[in-house]
Amino acid sequence: MGWTDIDIQVTNGDLTTPYGMWREIFIWCLISSLIIHLVAGLLAWYSLGGHPIAVYAVPVFLLAGFLTPLFAGTITSAVIMFVYQAGDFTMSSLDAFLLGVGQTILFTFVAASRIYVTL
Repeated sequence: MGWTDIDIQVTNGDLTTPYGMWREIFIWCLISSLIIHLVAGLLAWYSLGGHPIAVYAVPVFLLAGFLTPLFAGTITSAVIMFVYQAGDFTMSSLDAFLLGVGQTILFTFVAASRIYVTL
């Protein structure tokens, strides 16, 4: 299966179906979240050095980077898709990219700000 077999219906660079809009926003949210959490996990692993628990830091960070978009990203991507569909807007691939990465930035900011409340 190659990249040409993926069924995202694009017409002139615009996503036309609701499922295509939702899927592309969700995929960008998932990819950007995994990248941010992979970098954080590797940084934690490097910073902890020879600590025996440091080995488990990377998988835990990657699990968090996968579960957040899986639950919160699914819902928010659907809400964005419904807004685009109700407003009869066309969504380009760049819009989907920016919205997906924006969701990741927002989720990361909210998660980081909750830590300061507990201190």
